[in-house]
Amino acid sequence: MRSFLLFFCFMFICMNSIRAKNELDSLFIELDNKILKKDVYIEFKELKIKELKAERSRLNISIGDLYSLNTLLYKEYRSYISDSAIFYLNENLDIADLLKDSSKMNETSIAMANLFAILGMYKEAVDIIDGVKIESLDKQQAIQYYSTKRVIYTNLGSYSHSNRDKALYLKMANAYRDTLANIADKSSEDYLRIAEIRLRLDGNIPEALLINDKRLSMAEVGTPEYALVTFNRSLLYRKQGDLEMEKKYLILSAISDIRSSIKDNASIPILANILMKEGDIDRAYKYVCFSLDNINEYNTRLRSSEILNIQTIIDRAYQKKNEEQNKQLRLFLALISILSVLLIISISYVYKQMKKGIIISKRLKEANLELNTLNQKLHNMNNELRKLNIEVVEANQIKEEYIGYFLDECSKYIDKLDELRKTINKKIQEKQIESLYKISKNNNLKEDELKELFRNFDVMFTHLFPDFVEKFNSLLMDNEQIILKKGESLNNELRIYALIRLGIDDSSKIANFLGYSVNTIYNYRAKIKNKAKISREDFEWTIKKIGTFRK
Repeated sequence: MRSFLLFFCFMFICMNSIRAKNELDSLFIELDNKILKKDVYIEFKELKIKELKAERSRLNISIGDLYSLNTLLYKEYRSYISDSAIFYLNENLDIADLLKDSSKMNETSIAMANLFAILGMYKEAVDIIDGVKIESLDKQQAIQYYSTKRVIYTNLGSYSHSNRDKALYLKMANAYRDTLANIADKSSEDYLRIAEIRLRLDGNIPEALLINDKRLSMAEVGTPEYALVTFNRSLLYRKQGDLEMEKKYLILSAISDIRSSIKDNASIPILANILMKEGDIDRAYKYVCFSLDNINEYNTRLRSSEILNIQTIIDRAYQKKNEEQNKQLRLFLALISILSVLLIISISYVYKQMKKGIIISKRLKEANLELNTLNQKLHNMNNELRKLNIEVVEANQIKEEYIGYFLDECSKYIDKLDELRKTINKKIQEKQIESLYKISKNNNLKEDELKELFRNFDVMFTHLFPDFVEKFNSLLMDNEQIILKKGESLNNELRIYALIRLGIDDSSKIANFLGYSVNTIYNYRAKIKNKAKISREDFEWTIKKIGTFRK
């Protein structure tokens, strides 16, 4: 009973592992498709921005409406193009100053400081946020104020090279985090995010995951909010050491980033770094190049330097992989050249053997005529010699037909090898490595060549033994006779016994020729013998005596 439970648990774990791998593969495919379709989402983003700009260009728009439209445009550009986001925030600062509206001034200043912190412009962020008067803030502005302060000093602590400054910055960030937790509503996203971060830093991952579940339920799939929550969840799984789940939520975050046209994305570079360590160099290189293009368009020095560091490592690995592939290609070319030389030598040898066979055949015929003349009185012996002569003629005829067929096939194969060599050489010159990789993975060439080999063998054999199928069926019981499909000359069973008729009765040799296992050949032979009219022991001997062939 205990062994059964252990086996059941083992099978359950294996099934979960397979299911998780299949889910990750599907998510990677979806992410790759989203990257290919990124222009569709960007076009939708640009259309939305264009509509807001058209509304902003109206002649009779009030200054209050202009402020609101600038805010909407800032939110569209915030993670899309940083320079444009800064432009509209500056426009709103001017409007707030013109209106002498302290609320609008505070709101815009906090947003500007937050954006500068994201861009790595910490001095500018600190200068702006320190200029905001705390006593004039409403509750929502206060939440944004302390949230921005926390982001600024968390980032300063993360990137500071001085241990003393790092400790001070992180202490200040924790203080702002605690203040934010005290003033935010317990059910709000701001409070839940802070609570999750605190639990993650304390190492309480199960509780942090529960809070993240609440945040996920509040976020809509495909939105910036969903991208942030899934990214935070990946950090929890990283802390827990669950790499598969970390990758899953990094992918989900990246997909939402692309759908929202967010170019300041952190998930894809991290995912690329993980893939590089796992050896998936091609996909890692594609992801990091995609991320770097986004960051260059977004224009942030902080994220750009991070991605460039990752890209340098991945690019080095990518170049190393290409060099190894080139070495393999050169080795394959050398092997093909050697095989070509060996093939030419083999053809020469076969040709010489064929000439010897013709000479031997001629001598046998002359000797047979001489024996017939000299041994007319030895009637019984003469009959035996006549039968032997017929068998020799038949063997020679089969040999000549198959040698001719072999020479023709060798010639065709040399031409195919030469065409393959030219194709590989051309692709190496053009550095089409991906195309060569696809050629090397394609098994269709081998399968097509095997089908052609069997088709030619069937045609040649039935040409030599046109009544073989009929005589073979006559040895089987009436209800067990073989009926060929339309277009077939031989099927698997007939092909095995055709080889036996040609003298190849070793099952291992038959298996090598037909591409089956030895057990499969034994089974086929046993199955046919069971259907025979005559005894099993005499069946194959009788097959070898089917001697009708076309001269």
